[in-house]
Amino acid sequence: MPEIRKTRKIPVAAVLPVFLLIASAQVTYCRPVSAGAPESAGPDAREVRIGGRISGEVRLAGRVRVTEDLLVLPGAKLHVAPGTVVSFDRSESSKVDPEYFHGGTEMVVRGALRAEGARFLFRGRSGGIVVDGGRAEFADCAISGAEAGIAVLGGGTVTAAGALTVADCRVGVALFAGRLPAWAGRGEVSLEKNGVAAVRFPGAPPVPDTFLFRRSEEADVVDWDGRILPQRGDAPKPAPASGALRLGDTFMARSRELSGDVVVDGVIRVAPGATLSIAPGSRLFFVFRDTDGDGIGENGIFLQGNLDARGTKERPIGFYPLDGAGPGRWDAINFMASDQGENVLENVEIAGAYRGLHAHFSRFRGKGIRISECYRGIQFQESDVELSGVEVADSLSGLRCRDSDVKIDGLRLRDTVSGANFFRSRVKLSSPDLSRTGWYGIRLRESRVDLSGGAVREALVGVSVHEGTVLAERLSVEAGGLAGIALQEGDVRINGAVISGCRVDGISATGAKAFVTGGAITEYGRYAVKLGGPAEMTLRGVEINSGRGAANPVYDGKIAPGLGVVRIE
Repeated sequence: MPEIRKTRKIPVAAVLPVFLLIASAQVTYCRPVSAGAPESAGPDAREVRIGGRISGEVRLAGRVRVTEDLLVLPGAKLHVAPGTVVSFDRSESSKVDPEYFHGGTEMVVRGALRAEGARFLFRGRSGGIVVDGGRAEFADCAISGAEAGIAVLGGGTVTAAGALTVADCRVGVALFAGRLPAWAGRGEVSLEKNGVAAVRFPGAPPVPDTFLFRRSEEADVVDWDGRILPQRGDAPKPAPASGALRLGDTFMARSRELSGDVVVDGVIRVAPGATLSIAPGSRLFFVFRDTDGDGIGENGIFLQGNLDARGTKERPIGFYPLDGAGPGRWDAINFMASDQGENVLENVEIAGAYRGLHAHFSRFRGKGIRISECYRGIQFQESDVELSGVEVADSLSGLRCRDSDVKIDGLRLRDTVSGANFFRSRVKLSSPDLSRTGWYGIRLRESRVDLSGGAVREALVGVSVHEGTVLAERLSVEAGGLAGIALQEGDVRINGAVISGCRVDGISATGAKAFVTGGAITEYGRYAVKLGGPAEMTLRGVEINSGRGAANPVYDGKIAPGLGVVRIE
């Protein structure tokens, strides 16, 4: 039977018996196709293709192929039967703005997952299982080939019983800070042949003593001195004044000003040629509305016209959820083809959104912007953006950018799962200040980048470069996990950087051409410089000292032929 690519949402009850409904549920799926099945698939060898959202209670059995990101919604329950093989397609897109976390196809659990005697197969070390505030129970299961086999965050919990094997992943298990214990159960967890077996990010609970490490490529455990960050209490939530203006779905064909407190129970749409002005001291509160049941609020602002929101330091402008806590209580401030006229945000606070600021084919500038508790802080594509004094905190993604011209001065990111991601863009980034940004501080792909000053602290990889041209000057990278700076392809010049306290390597490189002058690489855990492929690297006037690992600070072709040679001048 030929492959059927078209997908549609239908009740799961209509799917063949291999995908069995327990209660009302809904997913996106493709019809089963004929395929050879391993013995573990059971008597029904047909393959089911699924993706999208799972609600209600669903049971998977046999051969299952995940063709797009799979989200187990809050309140939903996904059961994976013994003998089930769940394989995840490798994403064919760049996924600079993945639906959830990884660039590859992934499963995100915000409800409940229970798997017994099942295998989860990922391809090319991409994707993974993310337990984001939900619960996952594994008994006698195996996970292999992922970018991160299991990542636990947002107060999520994993319970392991019997034997759980996580193998051949870039990271086997990643534990992020959370209020609940991230790992429970006394099941033996075998972490085999992973790049890094376990990562304990700052503030996360300790790595369980049930973890067994075997043949890790880079390190068994990367952590930050076992510190547990104090949990911040819930800050008082702002509330509208009595008598606040109330708006439902609103279309603004002409320019209009909003002032004071406004409760928004709908989407404010601004037509091309019109400007929405918001007076200093105004506060907009968005009612939670979720018609598709995905747990994400849909109310927000959608601009094809322009936004003029200029608060002052004494009277900032606020955008808040009306009720509830955490990210995703409302949608975003969306700029869509808003490239005529002027979009300005000054002294603005944005909290509790799905995406704080989102721009597509648009132009905007801003300063003094603080974004918190969002799934995605800032995201823009095909846009011209100029920002200064912008902070994103306590959010999953700090900043995502694709195919844009970007100038940012004083970007501050704190306590995120991923930091600043630039793809196919022209970027000028001055004095960034990034702390505890999870997987990476700054990720640069196929871009032309001028990076000057600033600091990146306590990320698994401080700065990651994959192709493109990068000039980095006077940058400080502190307490990187796997590497302070990681280079893969590209032409990179680094001047006067100080890379200190990295848990594994100071600089790692595979296939890149790099010239490093001045500065220092100090207090590294294994190598000052480690080549993983035929890279070309020159160090001129770089101080290297206080390494705690190998006697030779450089791992290159002199030790392992074929890797290239690091020239030290």
